[in-house]
Amino acid sequence: MSETPELETTEIAIVGAGAAGLAAARTLRELDVPHVVLEAKSVVGGRAACDRETFGFPYDIGGFWLCDDGDNPLMAAARDHGFDISNGLFPFPDMPMAFGDRWEEPPERTERLAYNEARFRGIATFDPMGPDCNVAALSPSDVRWEPVLDVWFSIVQNGYQADISTLDLARSRPGPYLQVKEGLGNLLTRWAGDNPVRLNAPVTKIETRTDCVILGGSGFELAARAAIVTTSVGVIRDGVIAFKPTLPNTVSTACEQLPMGNVNRIAVQFDRDIFGDDCPPAFGQFGAPDDYILLLTRLVGQNVALGYVGGTFADHMEQRPKADSVALLCKALELAVGFDPSAHICAVHCTRWRSDPWTRGGYTIAKPGGADARLELQKPLGGRLFFAGEATSPTQFAQVHGAVNEGVRAARAASQVT
Repeated sequence: MSETPELETTEIAIVGAGAAGLAAARTLRELDVPHVVLEAKSVVGGRAACDRETFGFPYDIGGFWLCDDGDNPLMAAARDHGFDISNGLFPFPDMPMAFGDRWEEPPERTERLAYNEARFRGIATFDPMGPDCNVAALSPSDVRWEPVLDVWFSIVQNGYQADISTLDLARSRPGPYLQVKEGLGNLLTRWAGDNPVRLNAPVTKIETRTDCVILGGSGFELAARAAIVTTSVGVIRDGVIAFKPTLPNTVSTACEQLPMGNVNRIAVQFDRDIFGDDCPPAFGQFGAPDDYILLLTRLVGQNVALGYVGGTFADHMEQRPKADSVALLCKALELAVGFDPSAHICAVHCTRWRSDPWTRGGYTIAKPGGADARLELQKPLGGRLFFAGEATSPTQFAQVHGAVNEGVRAARAASQVT
């Protein structure tokens, strides 16, 4: 790298201290490669950050589920550090459902689950060598059950069935999903260890030269041999970072093929156990595509109910007062516990990922025909600029450990740049 005495220098610069950025930093530390992590926010973790204040116990505001797919380094870390991962109550689509102010009847449940099974069977038997299609095309649609299943997809897959590539889902590596009692975000930072992270240091420009990469923001410039960008696709697509030279059409097209979906959580803590013996540990309430919620109760053994909303409904609820989200959750809980629990609320946390300027959504969806865009984003630019995150993983997208493994990949590649 040529001498630039007016600039601070490092070997590798990492943009973002989320899962991918922290994993990249950990890897470079192990390789004894000098590096700096530049984080726009005042906390580390990104979309896998852990709130430690609101409820008096660790609460994951983003990445929440630890997936044991056989290739997750955080599984061994959980065991090594004594984290409790025994609770694995995932909001699967076979959870009980209420329609409006009544529970589904047994024939309705049988019909709904049969419809779901046909759709999931289509995904499981999809030929990855054949032409791609959207998930909704895998089996006949049904006016009644399609919107209900769409709710689940909007939350778990971050998009609606008609907008999701079946090839992308067919490539994914599912596994048991576990809750981390002490917080997945805490587990991530424990695993990552101590790294040179600069908080409140948003990068707004990146210039790739023949011999180095120049990164700049408000009040700083940094020269590095190579750079790893771990920001969300939403940040890249919206031009929050000015790249010089401008990003090639292949990258811009890949970002368009991998839009950011949205899913938000509404977490409400009560001052007592309001759930009783009959409240399901997980259930959904569906009124309409713009009036629904999926809930988990007694979150990690606490007096907390966790509600999920996704898709355009999540976008809509972000623009409304927090009280509306809490009312949506309490309305569903009232059906399950037999009384209005709102008088017992003592703490609330609501996410707004679409409105977050450093995220601009939840995680990526591959449009039909767009699954290979993830591989396109893995390609380095100018031999010195690397992208990494859940979006660049062809098999572990939308997963914290997918971002972790991609951060490791990018760090190893960047460390070889001369």
